[in-house]
Amino acid sequence: MSEANKLNCPICSSQEEKVISDLLSFMKKKKFAKNSLVFEAGEEINGLYLITSGSVKISKLSPSGKEIVLQILGEGKTFGEGSVLGQDRHGDTFVANENTEVMFLPKKEFQNIIQSNLSLYQAVVGSLIKWMNNLDVVIENINTPSAKDRVWLHLGRLQEQQKTPVIKLDGKKHDVALMLGLRPETFSRALAELESEGKIKMNHKQIQLLS
Repeated sequence: MSEANKLNCPICSSQEEKVISDLLSFMKKKKFAKNSLVFEAGEEINGLYLITSGSVKISKLSPSGKEIVLQILGEGKTFGEGSVLGQDRHGDTFVANENTEVMFLPKKEFQNIIQSNLSLYQAVVGSLIKWMNNLDVVIENINTPSAKDRVWLHLGRLQEQQKTPVIKLDGKKHDVALMLGLRPETFSRALAELESEGKIKMNHKQIQLLS
């Protein structure tokens, strides 16, 4: 197996073997049990995390104290990139959504590697831009009161990303529901309503958009 194949993540996929080797040489495995805290809002960002199995829920509290799920990151996703771009502390809370294992790269070593590699720096910036775009989606969901409309908009975004009329959900139904700010049963009911209206056709984990 090549060094590149050992790090299955977007910011690593376009890097040269030497860069991947450098990253691996400083990475350490960490394990988090389901529902355990990875870190909470306000804590110092101490490095880069790469999820190798499981998933991590990112959330914050609204002024009224309600949890807002911003994203659920699965295998191959990274977080903590801001540690090398001037972000000192986490603005959100990160919790293991299930038993999860990560590879951790300390901030100092991450900074040293990225300073001598423009391609890696560009990949990190690109990752943070995607994160900002995701926040726009969260705001759109909050401003869309109808559960059915939220689900329909989300399916449309998935179709644009996957570029096919038959799409796969970007996670387990329970997790997707949380990302949309819905209860799992409400999410399932919205899918059933869309199917009864002839807008989608469901087949196990696949969903075909019909209109």
